[in-house]
Amino acid sequence: MAFELIHVVIHSFEKEKGVTTVDKSKTVIKPLFNPKIGTLTSLTEGINSLLGKKGNNVVWGQFSSDNREGLFPEENQKFTKNINASNFELLTHVAINELINQASDEIFATGGHTLFAYYMSDAIPFILIANIKQRDGLRLGADYIPITSVDIDMSKVQQACRINLARYSESVLDDSDDEEACEADKTYLCFISKGRDSEASAYFIKALGCTPGIASTRATGNAIDVIEDFFRDNTDLAPFSAQAKDNVIAYLSKKHKDNEKATIQGLQTAASSAIPPELSDLAEQLETLSEVLNSEDSKVPEEFSVSKTILDKKTKIKGKSNRWSAQFDRSALGTSIDSVICYNEADGKLTFSDIPEDMKKHIEAEIISRNRSR
Repeated sequence: MAFELIHVVIHSFEKEKGVTTVDKSKTVIKPLFNPKIGTLTSLTEGINSLLGKKGNNVVWGQFSSDNREGLFPEENQKFTKNINASNFELLTHVAINELINQASDEIFATGGHTLFAYYMSDAIPFILIANIKQRDGLRLGADYIPITSVDIDMSKVQQACRINLARYSESVLDDSDDEEACEADKTYLCFISKGRDSEASAYFIKALGCTPGIASTRATGNAIDVIEDFFRDNTDLAPFSAQAKDNVIAYLSKKHKDNEKATIQGLQTAASSAIPPELSDLAEQLETLSEVLNSEDSKVPEEFSVSKTILDKKTKIKGKSNRWSAQFDRSALGTSIDSVICYNEADGKLTFSDIPEDMKKHIEAEIISRNRSR
């Protein structure tokens, strides 16, 4: 993965858990660092690569628009329109002040060091803001430059937010009236919303004006399609792609029926159950499935409401002519005479069986009525 760090800095503030005040005299605002320093690149790239990985699932969303989003979203817009070092530095100042203000109102929040970075990853521009802890592989010098930054794990990242500026520009800055563009995906940022103390994490999300926002239709559709493709693209797993899809749809259908949210873990379990017990070794090839689902491309959130509209599209076949209409489950369709719905390809005809009793009565009553009128 091509990675280029362009602007980076680390600021800090102090606040003890259990109090609602921040000693602003101890706040440290640093000038922008030299992005060519290797430990800064490895730190930023390490955190970027871990977001969405197993155990570090992210929530997808956008900036709030309820007049309570604070100053950061507007500052991000200014930077996106005119990307340069001074505007990025100003953006970090606004962000750290917003974090301090929100932390002051949250009794569980604590101070610490916050990394701000603007970089290109696979030619896509991103902004990353992450609260980091000094621990084991990560130590900061007196100048806040990392002394070592190896083996980064999310236990050293308390909260994080990543903004895809390419998607942000398309969603927010594009003035096109094109209907297709209006229906495009509006999610352009992701954040970690849970941790050891979800209330403490909430202040970070609120300070940056973030809100979850991926539509249940997109999440449901992506979950089914991504898993089916994941199996089909793997030679060993391909024979089980249809069963995996059926299992995932059954799982999503049950979650919808029970009015519960689907989860990435639940999807992974449902897909894995398509592997026969005697081929359990193949399950190892599914270890990265959760990462693929929660990735920048797939954007399936850690949990989401299930869309019945998408389920119906994935599970039912619909059709109509001038004189009839029909809708049935895909699983009922077959080509053998004992199928609930049998399709005869040679004649181009459908044969329905297992007709409900009340429907039979209506049909028979209609036939009797016609015979009497002759």
